[in-house]
Amino acid sequence: MKENTSKKDKKAPEKKSGNEKGKKKSAAKKENGELINKAHELEIQSLNQEIEKLNEQILRRAAEFENFKKRKEREVDEFWKTANAGLIKKILPIVDDFERSIAAAKTDHDCDALLKGIDLVYKSLQSLLKDEGVEEIDALNQPFDPEIHEALMQIENEDADSNIVLDQHQKGYKLGDVLLRPAQVVVSK
Repeated sequence: MKENTSKKDKKAPEKKSGNEKGKKKSAAKKENGELINKAHELEIQSLNQEIEKLNEQILRRAAEFENFKKRKEREVDEFWKTANAGLIKKILPIVDDFERSIAAAKTDHDCDALLKGIDLVYKSLQSLLKDEGVEEIDALNQPFDPEIHEALMQIENEDADSNIVLDQHQKGYKLGDVLLRPAQVVVSK
């Protein structure tokens, strides 16, 4: 026999209430927000690790640069010590000549011998300076040049043109193109 089922007996699908739908949407939003928060946290963690790595690189580079500067300073100091040592070695024979001249003058009281000794020392010193590239500035009877001359005074001189070096109080010197000392001169008006 067939069972008679009435409409009442059949269960109709349950309709969800508005409150239940809201709860599901809220739970989905909450779950979606948690996923986004986790993604942001992972991204922040990754960025923090990258910042830490870059900071370590900066610190290493700064330390390397400090070491480089210290090494260069030592090299420059060492260079000047050896450069000066070479020049000093060349000057020592001239000092020896001075000492011999002084000793000879003390024992012999001969002014001519002393003068010859000093002249030899002077020539040795001039030769050394020339070998090192030092040049005297030829100032006498030359036009005044403020780049290489230092005017001590100006005087009237009818025999000379204006701005001509008439007298030199102290020689000037150059090393190549570098002015070591200007010549101190008297200039015509």
